[in-house]
Amino acid sequence: MRARTFLIATFLILPIVAIGAANGLANVEAYEVEDKNLVIGRMKITVMPEYDTKEVLVIEEGKFADLTAFPSEVTFALPDKVTRLTDACSLSPGGQHFCQIYDIESGDDGKYVNLMLPYSDFFIDYKYAPFTAKENSKREFTYNINLFYDAKLLEVHVQKPWRAENFEVTLPGTNLKYEPERYEKKGFEYAKYVFKNVKAGDVMKIAVAYYKTDTMPSIDAKYASMIQQEVFARDNGELILGIGILALGLVMVFRLRKRRSPPPGAAQ
Repeated sequence: MRARTFLIATFLILPIVAIGAANGLANVEAYEVEDKNLVIGRMKITVMPEYDTKEVLVIEEGKFADLTAFPSEVTFALPDKVTRLTDACSLSPGGQHFCQIYDIESGDDGKYVNLMLPYSDFFIDYKYAPFTAKENSKREFTYNINLFYDAKLLEVHVQKPWRAENFEVTLPGTNLKYEPERYEKKGFEYAKYVFKNVKAGDVMKIAVAYYKTDTMPSIDAKYASMIQQEVFARDNGELILGIGILALGLVMVFRLRKRRSPPPGAAQ
């Protein structure tokens, strides 16, 4: 009976321990939240309208300048019309994803998300709907950049949707009149801006406009989800395999001990 109870408890605890070890958190003490003067060393924001849905996909990635300040709690601003925050992760020096638990909150200045990052590298992506896609219509929206931290270098990349015409990207309400850099990557055209020494609280606006005859996204949603899952497929597969092997080993040990145990009432 004791062996069976031990086995059941092990099955309940084992997945939790294994997941913690796989995420690199098994030997990490509890995070200590404290005020830190954080500065972003480099940050890249990619804005992708109508990429795999009719919404706008935004990817924010970068690295805080002070690696020794982490683990730490950080805050990122979100658009008011955000519909879904897909990923909120920290990246280890080895490139492993440590995705965090998050809550989208609303404040006086809009929506935001608080994250506890174990490492200085971060990666978040979300979708929001600043316009309604209709056939034979001009799409227009303004993406606001509002950082909670100073950034030494900020890159903004805006992807042109497939089959879009008259694609324009501008900086309204500023004295920055220069044209964005244009380049192509994997069949997509991009407009790129580079900003240096961005101050926390400075709101920057990126205006995007284009004409489109259809409402179909650039990439099939099923294909896009398959690409995203490949990032975690190997780690999850190894984790499940490891749990299965350990569980099988425990079952074999239990059966072996049961066979060797004397029957009730037998002489010791």
